[in-house]
Amino acid sequence: MSKKNELTVDVRGSLCPKPVIETKKVSDANPDAVITTVVDNEVSRDNVEKFGKSRGYGVVIRQDGKDFYLTMTPGENGTGGGQTVCAPMNYGNRVILMTKDYLGEGSEELGRNLMKTFWVCMVEADVKPSKICFINSGVKMVTNDSVHLENIKKLADAGVEIAACGICLDYFGIKDQLGVGSITNMYAITDSILGDNIVKL
Repeated sequence: MSKKNELTVDVRGSLCPKPVIETKKVSDANPDAVITTVVDNEVSRDNVEKFGKSRGYGVVIRQDGKDFYLTMTPGENGTGGGQTVCAPMNYGNRVILMTKDYLGEGSEELGRNLMKTFWVCMVEADVKPSKICFINSGVKMVTNDSVHLENIKKLADAGVEIAACGICLDYFGIKDQLGVGSITNMYAITDSILGDNIVKL
């Protein structure tokens, strides 16, 4: 019996979500390989472990000093291999309503940092929304000088409909700076969020 291909993902020095994202990329490209991800913090260890188990890998963790070695073997978690378990699921027509340019309540500075991570994760996610609507200060994220523009463009290229509120763009004086998607109106936005599964952020 031939030995399974073994690959190493060394993401020491990286914070989440990068260890999970890099592990996912290797998993997607090599679904039958045994993957060892090396991290140097407990948060990344736990998140990579959860990712591995969600894909049906058997996960063995070994610690060497401050480093953690997570060896993930496909098919050893009773599900028959990594790629099958995480095949994209059909969640229906899910619409995300972005109401501001930061995530959560409390610290806006923290919320803006979280938003950067959110778009990175959204690009890498197996399941994507059918549409993302931007209103109020959320429209600032789809302008030419937005730090999020590159990732939102990737979502648009993947088939996600991007729509920004025209009234909101006018209010902030940035209608001519739209960098991705189309300009829409509140009637169309209301119609979308009433007719589909809505997630408000």
